[in-house]
Amino acid sequence: MVCVVCGWWNSRRAGASGGRGAAGRGVLCRGCAQGVRRGGEVRLDSGLLVRSLFVHHGLIRRAVHAFKYQGVDRIAAVLGPWMAELLPPGASALVPVPRAFTRRMRYGVDPGRALARAAGRAAGIPTADVLRAPAIHRSQLSLRRAAGLRFRLSAPPPEGSVLVDDVLTTGATLTAAASACRGSVIGAVTLTSAPVRPRPSSEPREKLPASCPA
Repeated sequence: MVCVVCGWWNSRRAGASGGRGAAGRGVLCRGCAQGVRRGGEVRLDSGLLVRSLFVHHGLIRRAVHAFKYQGVDRIAAVLGPWMAELLPPGASALVPVPRAFTRRMRYGVDPGRALARAAGRAAGIPTADVLRAPAIHRSQLSLRRAAGLRFRLSAPPPEGSVLVDDVLTTGATLTAAASACRGSVIGAVTLTSAPVRPRPSSEPREKLPASCPA
C-alpha cells in the first residue's frame, strides 16, 4: 500500500477507519503515524469555534502542499473522512470554503470542496456548496491590511452548517466565510492548523477521533 502522507510503499498498515464505511479507510506508514501531531480547537476573535485534525508541520505539511499545489487528491479521499468525527453536534450540512477561481484553474484542485465531500460522505451529511470566492487570490497578510476577503452566496446555507477548509492560519478566511453565511454556521473544521494559532478556546477540549494516528 502507498502511504498517503509520504508516498512511500509500505506493507505495514498504520491507518484506521475514520467515519462510516470503507470510504474512511486509509494507510499511513508507521513513521508518519508516529510523526504527525494531532490538532485541537481554537475560538477565533469572531467567536467561531474551529477544530483541526493535525498541526500544519513536518510531513503532514508537505502532504497538504502536494494536495494543494500538485493535485494529490488522495489526501482528501483518505483524511477527509477522519475530519467527520470533528464535526460539532447538530451539524446539518458541510459548507466548503472555496478556492479563488484563478487558483482552481492553475492547480486543478479545490481543497475545501474535496475535503467537505469526503467528510460529508463519511458522516452521512450533505455538502452545501453555496459560497463563491473572489476570482483573484489575495494573501492572508493583505487580507488583514485591507477590508478583508468577501465571499458571495449562491443560495442560503442550511441552519447548522459547518465550514470546511484545508488550513487554519490567521482565521481571516474562515471569519469572512462565516460572516457571509449570515448566522447559519455553528462551527468549522480544517485538515490542519498553523503551529502558531489564534487565541485558544476557553472551552474544555474534546477527544479527537480515535481513528487518527497518535
